[in-house]
Amino acid sequence: MAITYTNKGSATTTAISQAPKEVKDFWNLCDKESVSIARVRKLKDRYEHSSGKTFETTHFGKVSLNVARKYVNRDDKIRFNRTLGIGKRNPIMQVLEVPENFKVESKYLDAFKALRMANNGWSSPSLLQRLKDLF
Repeated sequence: MAITYTNKGSATTTAISQAPKEVKDFWNLCDKESVSIARVRKLKDRYEHSSGKTFETTHFGKVSLNVARKYVNRDDKIRFNRTLGIGKRNPIMQVLEVPENFKVESKYLDAFKALRMANNGWSSPSLLQRLKDLF
C-alpha cells in the first residue's frame, strides 16, 4: 500500500508536516530539483522520459519525477500557486506517493541524476535504458 503526501493534507492524503523525517528529506530534494509530483513505486521499474501537455516526466527505476513545463498552452496550464507575503516563494513540490515504510535508497537518488540529464537534452528512452546499468 502507498501513502500520498501533499502540502496541507486532505481526506485522502497526509500532510507532509506529519511525515517521517526521511520522507520530508526526499520531499525537500524534489522541491529543490523543481519536481511538482513524485512517485516511488514498490515493484515496477520504468526507464523512460515522457512529455505531456503540462509535465515532463522522468521515470528511472521505481521513481517517477514530474516537472511542470515552463511553456504550456494557457488552457492546459496547471497552477499550484497561492498568495504569499513579500520575500516568500511558492513551494514547487505538491504531491509525493511512496510505499509504506519508505526509506531513501541510493538507487532512488539516481533518478535525480537521470532528471538532470533529461533537462540537458539527454532524454532518449534508449539512453535511459543504458543508464540503468551504470547506476
